[in-house]
Amino acid sequence: MFLESYLHKFSKEVLREWFIGNPLNVKKNTFKEFSYTENDFNNENILFEYAIVCNNEYNSINYSWSEMLGDGYETINPSYEELRERNINVIAVIDMVILDKGKPKYFIEVKNTNPVSSVKLKKLKMLGIPNLYEFDCDYIMRQCNIPKILEYDKLI
Repeated sequence: MFLESYLHKFSKEVLREWFIGNPLNVKKNTFKEFSYTENDFNNENILFEYAIVCNNEYNSINYSWSEMLGDGYETINPSYEELRERNINVIAVIDMVILDKGKPKYFIEVKNTNPVSSVKLKKLKMLGIPNLYEFDCDYIMRQCNIPKILEYDKLI
């Protein structure tokens, strides 16, 4: 079982809130470098602990789990454990994925104590992840307001 620190968990929550922006106007994106269009059927565009699977049956890099396991109208984001119970081999788990019109567009890791490992980075590059960003927990939690400019590393 995976245990995550409160710092890591809350950093992801804060980052999600930054992307959503004004809660009264969720259609508005706060940051130009991370533009996306919400799915018309649900407003779950930012998913945590997103499982990466690429095989003959599933490709969670190009399609969301809602498209592959459901009808696309409800948000489905199965956990690592749920997929393992179905005998689906999970290659990696990404901290956060932003969907664009229901499809994965931005893959985000939030760094607490260690950056993304070279092994994980190599696997994700080999699978064809189109982009991977890394944000630092300390940077996120030091902010008092939504920053005008985001600090991150683009790994892929």
